[in-house]
Amino acid sequence: MMTRCPTCGTAFRVTEQQLGARAGQVRCGRCDTLFDAVATLSSDPVTRPRDQPSPPTSGSMAVLLGTEKDSSFDFGPPAPRPTSRLWWVGSLLLLLALLVQAGFRYRGEIAVLVPEAKPLLERACVELGCSVPLPRRAELLSIESSDLQADGTQPNVMVLTATLRNRAAFLQAFPALELSLTSAEGQTVARRVLLPRDYVGQPARPDAGFAAGSELQIRVYIEAAALKPTGYRLYLFYA
Repeated sequence: MMTRCPTCGTAFRVTEQQLGARAGQVRCGRCDTLFDAVATLSSDPVTRPRDQPSPPTSGSMAVLLGTEKDSSFDFGPPAPRPTSRLWWVGSLLLLLALLVQAGFRYRGEIAVLVPEAKPLLERACVELGCSVPLPRRAELLSIESSDLQADGTQPNVMVLTATLRNRAAFLQAFPALELSLTSAEGQTVARRVLLPRDYVGQPARPDAGFAAGSELQIRVYIEAAALKPTGYRLYLFYA
């Protein structure tokens, strides 16, 4: 098959593989024109009248005659490839966003485990309108023992005693405690949530935090004897 440059008329021999390499886009080796070789494709050379001037001869014309290698035939610019730099920049931005999100989510833990980072986190929270709380890992807290008995000196008062333990290797916030009083049938007759200020006494302060690997003995007086509960449930959580 042959094709002809629409600008200078130079003819070229082409194959299907060559045309398919750049979707038919080729560049003339004589006048450097980029054109669609498929649009001017023919199976035989175009004959011209004897009194019409022949097209310019060049190395490309010799290609048609088969006397030279196709050294002056260019199949156009290569197809554009997506640059890998953009992919790397996008990946870096996603990684940075993930790190910022993780830093915000675990800012309390970071401030405790890396004290040098706490001032930086506090300054960032001033700008963002947040705070740097103490870590809150309820799965690392436990109620070692508990008991609920009537107070012998006050008929309508019951006394809740319990031992809480922080099994974490770092300081944590004091949890909230939910106390549910139950009847003989197991039904809940009363429920109360105890916040740290309700059970943390002197010398500890609710905002001081639960020291790593420590235990806390609590004692809370509750006016609930009139309900005559026969059982109770106690569990801790973070509000």
